[in-house]
Amino acid sequence: MFAVPFAAAGIGIFVFMVVSPLYDWARMQTWQPVAAQVESATLQSHHGSKGGTTHSVSVRYRYALGGATYTGQRAAIHERADNIGSFQEQLGRRLKRAQQTGEPVQVWVNARNPSESIVDRSLRPGLLGLALGIGGLTGGFGLWVLAAVVRKLWGAFQASSAL
Repeated sequence: MFAVPFAAAGIGIFVFMVVSPLYDWARMQTWQPVAAQVESATLQSHHGSKGGTTHSVSVRYRYALGGATYTGQRAAIHERADNIGSFQEQLGRRLKRAQQTGEPVQVWVNARNPSESIVDRSLRPGLLGLALGIGGLTGGFGLWVLAAVVRKLWGAFQASSAL
């Protein structure tokens, strides 16, 4: 039972922090660029209990497509706060500047579902690599221990059935 949480955590990290962003990125490649007005933008700093600081971007923007007006709130593919590079800080500053100046920003819109949009659809290899490493180590350890337990039990079962 010791290994199950490790295996589950590793698989969860892999699915939610690697597969899901890759899937989003792939499907967003067909979305079309549209000009949007930033209504509000905030770069949020989160201070951890161990002294680390992570950042996230909160945004609200308005755009028009096909004669209808839509509101979007998704800033980037990776929506969680992080401190991997300066991506969040740069995006937050760019959106805050656009809000203050009234200059439009380009957003990417799903033409099949125009209410679905994003400001920055870029994939962040550093963040993916970190998630892949953590998920691989955690899940790999859990699966390795589970496989060892199964092998041991299978060996014991075969030995007892041979008698």
